[in-house]
Amino acid sequence: MNTLDHLREQFVFNDWANKKLTAAITENGSARGLKLLSHLLITEKEYFARLGGKDSTGFNFWPELSVRECEELNRENIKYYLELLDRLDEDELEVITRYKTSEGIAHENSYREMLTHVLFHSMTHRGQVLAALRADGFEPPKIDYIIFTRE
Repeated sequence: MNTLDHLREQFVFNDWANKKLTAAITENGSARGLKLLSHLLITEKEYFARLGGKDSTGFNFWPELSVRECEELNRENIKYYLELLDRLDEDELEVITRYKTSEGIAHENSYREMLTHVLFHSMTHRGQVLAALRADGFEPPKIDYIIFTRE
């Protein structure tokens, strides 16, 4: 499997896991879980914009989103990432993009690095959502990658 195919599969998994968490938050109403999910999804969106060189200076990575807004944002994110991956070839994963962080600090990274970061960042915060659901007294969904592959 080449890197592009691997990344496509990982973004499909990412979408699946985000949907499972959104459904759990809808069912249980965890405010802490929703805050973390909102951050995760808005960050996915902003990193997509950074791939195009966006200046994120002053960007709010902690918005107060509704569950419905999270569902819509997740639909948009997966669409954008899969369309991007369909347009790229393996060599283009090494393209360097320049952007600014929310603090206004300039950085440059390859598409490969940024796409990988998005996936790892989202995984980190999904773990926090699971912990928030548990702390709020709810049984969180099982969102392990291996479960995704079995389905």
